[in-house]
This record gives sequence, structure tokens and C-alpha cells, in this order.
Amino acid sequence: MTFEIQAHRGARAFYPENTIPAFCMAADLGCRVIELDLVVSRDHRIVISHDPWIIGHPGDLSLKRYLYSMPYETISRFDCGTPSPAFPGQKQIVASRPTLADMLREVDAHVERSGRAGEMIYNLEVKSSPGLEGIAFPEPSVYAALVVREILQSGIAHRIRLQSFDARIVAEAHRLAPDLCYGFLVEDRMALEQFPDCLGFVPDYVNPHYSLVDRQLVEKLHGYGVRVIVWTVNPSEEMIRMKLMGVDGIITDHPEIAIGMPELA
Repeated sequence: MTFEIQAHRGARAFYPENTIPAFCMAADLGCRVIELDLVVSRDHRIVISHDPWIIGHPGDLSLKRYLYSMPYETISRFDCGTPSPAFPGQKQIVASRPTLADMLREVDAHVERSGRAGEMIYNLEVKSSPGLEGIAFPEPSVYAALVVREILQSGIAHRIRLQSFDARIVAEAHRLAPDLCYGFLVEDRMALEQFPDCLGFVPDYVNPHYSLVDRQLVEKLHGYGVRVIVWTVNPSEEMIRMKLMGVDGIITDHPEIAIGMPELA
């Protein structure tokens, strides 16, 4: 089976993260899986953004506002095309946080123009944190229902994966739509010790931070019949080490490096 290389928030070395140009660039590099982040607006639009907040508002950069407190029309007026100091090669662009529906349509159209229609897979991370319900996110049952509805209405549900660190979201989405593809993100060993009881089912993927990974863990997870995609793997030597551990793929900020490595072919 082909070793999978996922573009973390798009091709971040070239364009600001979670923007349509970053996703299209990832496709141009040869990526066939894009990883991205979802939050919800006040009017229940599914918006692509890593952080559930915006710092400041037009004319005042001192305030932090949750996207869940604003309708999408307001969110769309905030530019997110400023390059990140962590990625000095990023281009300055004018961009707003896209809705999931708009991104799927535009990136699929871009891939189709390149003669590769129907190839792109979208790995959607639902951002959710216990304790911020009603402030940064809806209640899990509402949140999961909104995301599942969007996926099912997309017409490409067979090319979409849904993942989260929040087991409540994954479990509720699976209850609503058991035939979708699910992943469980893991950042500490406690979650691994509670797997799969914390979900109530065995998902298609378990995606741990690469620092947690050893061959024993990979074999254990493969024993459940799940695939293992690790995050966020940027040094080339770690990419190789992860493959040697037996993982099924990596999520990386530098797909342009990973795709060109014969060791990962």
C-alpha cells in the first residue's frame, strides 16, 4: 500500500495556512490528501480555520473574538493572507477564511483542470475543546450534526475523512453517519490507553503525534485493523524513521520535501 503524505493545512511553505491557494498548491505538488481544520460560525457555517478565534477586529488588534460569536459574513471580512514568520517562503496574499463548501468546490475544480478529477481526499479536523461549548464551539451533538450534514451534502463524502482530538465529536458523528471515514487524533498516551473504549467503536484511522510512536504501538493499532497516520512530521530523518516504524503515512508541513524523497516511495 502506498505511503501516504498529507499536506498539513495545505502547502504552508508557499502560502498562508488553511487558504485555498495553499490547498491548490498542495495539489500541484502531487499531494492526494489535504489536512485542514474546521470551526463553526454563529450562523452555523462550517469555516476553515485552525484557531477558533480572531485577534482584533477592523481598526483594533487588541481584542480576541471567537468565530462562533460572529456570522460568517463578518468572519469573511478578516484577511488571513499575511505570511507566518515560521514559514519565510510564504507569499503575501489577500484571503479570507473559506467555508468548507467553497473550499471543496474550488479545490476540486482546480484538480479537475489539472486532469486529475476525483483524486483529492480531504482530511477534516474538527476543532473542539471540552469546557468551551457555547463559547468557541457548539455542543458536541449539534457540532457533529452540522459537520456530518455538510459532508453528506458535499456529494464527495467517499473522499472525506473526519477526525478530532475530541472523542465526543468522533463518537457522535459516527452515531449519525456510521458509513463515513473516521480518524481519532491523539496527543498523549492516556488517550491511547483509553482507545477504543473512549469512542465506542474502532475508527478507520488513529493519528498520534509522532513522538508517541514506536513499532509496538503501530503493531498494536494495526491489530485493531486501523491505519496509522502520524503528525506533524517535518524533519526528513523523522519521516524516514516513521516509515521504518511501519506507519501508513505522515501529516507534514513540508509535502514538497516528503514527496521528493525516494525513501518514502
